[in-house]
Order: sequence, then structure tokens, then C-alpha cells
Amino acid sequence: MKCIMLFLSTVGLAFSFAHAQESMDKMWGDSKVVSGVEKSDRATLFRDGNYGMFIHWGLFSHLGGKWQDQTFYGIGEWIKLQMKISDADYMALAKEFNPSEFNAREIAKLAKEAGMKWIIITSKHHEGFAMFKSAHPFNIVDASPFARDPMKELAEACKAEGLGFGFYYSHNQDWTAPGASRGPTNNPDGSAATFEQYFREKCYPQVKEICTQYGPLSFVWFDTPGTMPKELVREQAELVRKLQPNAMLCSRIGHGMGDYESKGDMEVPSRKIKGLWETCDTTNDSWSYAWYDQNWKDAKAILHRLVSTVGRGGTYLLNIGPDGKGRVPPQAAKYLRKAGEWIKRYPQVIYSAGPSPWDYAMPWGDVTTQGSTLNLVVFDWPADGRLLLPGLKSEIASATLLGAKDAQVTWTKQGAWTELRVPAVRPDALASVITLDLKEPAVVDQTPGLHPNVPVTLLAEFAEVSGAEKKGIRWMEKFGEWKAAGQVSRWAAKGKAIWTVEVCEAGDYQVDLTYKGEGRLVWRIETDEGVTVQNQQNATAVYQAYPFGLLTFKTPGKHTLTVSLVEGDRKTASLHALQARPAE
Repeated sequence: MKCIMLFLSTVGLAFSFAHAQESMDKMWGDSKVVSGVEKSDRATLFRDGNYGMFIHWGLFSHLGGKWQDQTFYGIGEWIKLQMKISDADYMALAKEFNPSEFNAREIAKLAKEAGMKWIIITSKHHEGFAMFKSAHPFNIVDASPFARDPMKELAEACKAEGLGFGFYYSHNQDWTAPGASRGPTNNPDGSAATFEQYFREKCYPQVKEICTQYGPLSFVWFDTPGTMPKELVREQAELVRKLQPNAMLCSRIGHGMGDYESKGDMEVPSRKIKGLWETCDTTNDSWSYAWYDQNWKDAKAILHRLVSTVGRGGTYLLNIGPDGKGRVPPQAAKYLRKAGEWIKRYPQVIYSAGPSPWDYAMPWGDVTTQGSTLNLVVFDWPADGRLLLPGLKSEIASATLLGAKDAQVTWTKQGAWTELRVPAVRPDALASVITLDLKEPAVVDQTPGLHPNVPVTLLAEFAEVSGAEKKGIRWMEKFGEWKAAGQVSRWAAKGKAIWTVEVCEAGDYQVDLTYKGEGRLVWRIETDEGVTVQNQQNATAVYQAYPFGLLTFKTPGKHTLTVSLVEGDRKTASLHALQARPAE
């Protein structure tokens, strides 16, 4: 398991987990949304498409994560604040910014080949530079040698490819506009600047420009509303509703005025969520281009996160960061296209697909639905030919392994489990798809299963907890690279985390715990059959999986697994998950 760094920095300052999470929750705004949107016509593309392209591109792309021969190892679009570049020096970069290799048609074509249904691009990020023709002079047409409007070119390219199109606009933060959040506090003449001034002179007029100059928009994606006054947010929303009545607003407009909820950055939820929501993610670690960031998600990783998002009931918005010349990094394009080829083979898995009937992912993959049909997306093919489903109560009418001629899939019922017998060789190297047509809409028992042929991770957020605190947390690995986890902390002397599990087969299971903390910790793991494993292991400031030993289940069926902290620092101990894998 990848280590998780504790150290956080926000705008150059170190913060605790709680402070960073609280700060970003406030910056991202109220997650409540307008009611009644889900079945409206304007929600159709978002609701049924389930997959879009995000593009972060601006002056920061010209720097590519480097300023005066020093690299900023964090999300590239924040380089101005993190490297403390003066307004004058930063704004002067526009004279050097000439993305001469930008090709809107190629980017739109890439999105379509990737299987995406729309593009949302940064018309103005927090830096304040408009990537479109604006009356405000700090824009790409008037202030750079490029002297073209790439937003107009991309809007036309999306229309030609049959894609939806929308704009990101940073309405609260503007680091080079007097009066804006984190912007200069004084005007050039020395007088005090106000947020109202920024809103009237730059923000509102520019939102009007993007809503009138580029044809019909599918989305207007505001960001980090923070403490922006509610009355100004309402004005902004009303302007968009008037000029672009079919555009969807994400929750980051603020004050509950969005049409759908945007989850935290880079966060694929573990549990099914009702309503309209999206997660925005990126193809590597930085949103904008950063010269050093080669941590690309390959096609399998992209598909896994996409299918998991749809399986939890959401929509996936995946970002690319073109460089200062306007080029999409070739690695990002390569794996997007490869994932798109897979989607073309199995479109029903993504488009107009509903969530899994299970609240959680399966250890071998995930599930999406089309009515009473289950799409089983198998990323880890079972070596023994047994694919197991816990708690499926609905009767199966037929089972088909897609892409495999003459392959037979049979099924049997064993107590609470359904066992599918599949060929030894998987037909698709990335992920194979089995469709189950049910005789009725899916009904399942939500009890997680302990599989006898594949490792299982029981996340802390699915445990019943007493004498401790169960809470989701967020943190940064590098600046702006957000991670999220459910965990249990603040352990009292008799604190417990209890999972109820459905055990398919009795036997021995190797158990590990994933946790962090300080010093050495003693944990106890016990079953309702009186079997106990207790061990002392070191703790570190990062989540790591530690082996605890063999745990025996004497009988199949429903059982409980209880974890308690016996000794150690109860203030810092944080339990993230229990892993169980069959002993061989």
C-alpha cells in the first residue's frame, strides 16, 4: 500500500490534518444542491454520459512547475503563490506565453476517442489570466503573442465532434486582481480594494463573456467559493441561468446553488451515494502540466476509477494538463485512448449505467447496472475460475462473458453466495465483463463477503464503532494532491471497530491491519467464535499494512470481526482497514 504523508502545507504554511480538511471543505463550499434537477432535461448529458474531460491550462502551464531554476513539487497551477512570485513578474509571463502547438480539434478528438462525452476547460484559474478574449486586458488574446482565442476554437471543435462543452471559472480567488480572495489588497493608486469591486469590474463581466461568446454551454464549473458573499453567488447563478439555461452548475459555485455535488479533488468514494454527483480526478498527480510529474495513471487505473465512480452512483471528470506549447502529454493521451478502446467494446458499462446494487466495490472489480442487468467488471480474474457474489437474492436468468466466443458461464447458489464458474483465461487483458440478466431488479444483502479465493479489504468506514471516533479525513501528499480515507481514531480503553462479514468457506485467513500512529501499538483481532490474534507492531506517521497472523473461521456464514487497541498512544492511533486473504 502506498505510504500516505502526514506533512501538509497550505499556501506555504504547515497545517494539521483537521485544519487542512476544514480549510478545504470551506473553500470547496456547501455540498448541498438545488432539488429536482436529476430528472430535468439539462441533467441528461451529465446523468447519462458519466464521463467527461477536465482541462487545466493557463500561464502556469508555461512555467511547468519551475520558477527561476527551482522546481515546485506540487500542483502546478498554484506555483505563483507557493513560489511567492510577484504580481509584476507573473503577469509579465504573458509576453512569453505562446502555445503555438495548441490544436483544439486534436484535443476534442482525443476526448471522443477516450470515450468522454464533454470537455470542461479553465477559462480563468486562480492566477487571474483569462484564456479567452475579454474586456479585461489580462487575457491570452491581448496580452500574449499567441493572440488567438483557444476557447472559441475548442468550443467549435467540441461542437464538430458532438461533445458537450463547458467552462471552469475561478470566481472567488484571483491572485492578480485587486480585492479578490488572495489577490492584492490595494489598487494601483494605493487605495483599498474590495471584493465587491473585483466582482463588479472583473468577475461578473467575465462570466457574462463566457456565457455569451461561445454558443450553448453544457457546464459552468465555478471553484473554491470560500467566504464569497451569498448575495454575489446568487447573482452569479442567476446570470448563468438567464444566459445559459441548459448549463449545469456544480456545487462549488457555493451556498447550495449548484445542480450537482462535486466531491473532493481526486476522491473516488468507497460507499454508494444518492443523487447527482461527480468526482474530479487527474491523469497524474498535478492538475496542470508539471515537468517532473510522470506518475501517469495507466489504462487499467483509469478504468478502475471510472467504473468505481459509476458503480457508486457518480460521474467521473478526468483532467489533462497541456504544456506551455499547448500539447497534451503523450503518456496521458496514450492511456486515455487505450481506456477509450475498452469503453467502445463495453459502452453499456458506463453510459446510462446505474450504480451497483452493492454499496461497495468487490475485491475482484466492480458492478454497474442497466435495469435488471448487472455488468460485472472483473479487473482481477480468478485463477481458480470461481467468481463469487455475496448476498445476491435475485434469481439469475442468464450469464454472458462478453468478448469470448462459445465461453460458458454457469452459476450455483451456496447459502448466501452465488458462485459463477468462468473460463480459466480472461478474454480481456484490461478488464473482462460478465453480464447477468436477472429475473427481477437486483436485491442484495449488503453484508460484505470474506472470499475464499481473493484478498478482501474491510474499510473502517463500514465498521460499527463504539468507544472511538469514525470519521473521514483528507490530506495532501504533495501540495494540492489530495487523498481521502475513512478511519477510526480517538480510541477509548474499551473502543471497538466491528465488521459483520459473510464467510463463504471456513478456514485460515491471514489478517493485516492498516493504521498509523506513534510508538508501538498492540491491537487485538477476534471473531465471534472466540478466535483471537493479538500482536505488537510499530506505528509510523503514515498508513501502512502490518501482518498480524492467521485467523481461523470454524464455520461458514455470518460472523463478526472485532478490532480493539489494547496498548499504545490512543490519541494518534488511526485504523484505516483490515485485510484478510485465504491462507494457501
